[in-house]
Amino acid sequence: MGDKLQQGERFPAITLKLTDGSTLTLPEQMPGRYVALLFYRGHW
Repeated sequence: MGDKLQQGERFPAITLKLTDGSTLTLPEQMPGRYVALLFYRGHW
């Protein structure tokens, strides 16, 4: 981990658990060509 994607490389497949309990698999379920992912760790 920590390696950056280089131009032309594909986004690695990951599955995210959403707050409503459903899951989202990326990049297969990306809504468009460009997506911004923001990760926020709330107060636990």
